[in-house]
Amino acid sequence: MSTDPDQNAAHVSQHFSNVAPEYHADWLFHSRSSPHELWLNTLIYGALDLKRGHILADIGCGPGDDCLWFLNKINNEIKIIGCDPASGMIEIFNKEIKKKSLTNMAQAFCMDAVTFSQQKQLPAFNRILMKQCVHLLSQSERLLAFKGFRQQFNSDDNKLVIVTRPGKSSFPFDKRITEMWISQSLPIDNLVKELEMCGFTNIKCDTYHYTFDESVTLDDWINFIQKRLWSIFSLEKTNEEQMIDLISDLKETYKHKTFQLKDEILILHCTANNH
Repeated sequence: MSTDPDQNAAHVSQHFSNVAPEYHADWLFHSRSSPHELWLNTLIYGALDLKRGHILADIGCGPGDDCLWFLNKINNEIKIIGCDPASGMIEIFNKEIKKKSLTNMAQAFCMDAVTFSQQKQLPAFNRILMKQCVHLLSQSERLLAFKGFRQQFNSDDNKLVIVTRPGKSSFPFDKRITEMWISQSLPIDNLVKELEMCGFTNIKCDTYHYTFDESVTLDDWINFIQKRLWSIFSLEKTNEEQMIDLISDLKETYKHKTFQLKDEILILHCTANNH
């Protein structure tokens, strides 16, 4: 596994481009028809507190499903700017924007978070959302991005919302994946300190729990893992032999044990000090 930050970022971007079509259609976590995604988007929508005329930047927007959901929820009375470093994701989003005739309300850029945070061309944002991507940035990248976002915010009405998961894993993994999950997780205390360093205040973090319906089986979970939709399952981090070991471990663990899939979500929200 590469230890070079730029190379790791390239691997992650390429991975998400490769899985973009499957990611877009995944019914367990990511598609608009997923009960989990509806639950999570409803929570995020509440945290964002969007109002008519707001401009929302979605960092790590993926194929744009969340952006389209937010637009529909508020009757297209906001503007959304999405960015994602995976070209395959942005390609899907741009197709949806054109298909739904939303070019006046939505834009999508193939750009990483740090680069986007330094741009000067777009109007000031009222809201910035970072969903399940902050842990993919190094500390130096996060500090650059947070400082840049602060400068891009509307000085009178702004809010940054970060959606992530805790360091401990609530998902069924084997020992290797669990240890990797923990090692790449970002402690909330550290994140709060970084935000404070970059001029953010009124920082609050809420914890939410979700239990999947009993109809979601071990086979569904294994199928999700085998599609490698999360970066932790990329070939760069989990090779074919390790994937076989993971699946075997899960099948053995749940041979005589009831399978239950659960999730834990942290939603951190804060505001930028006036310039």
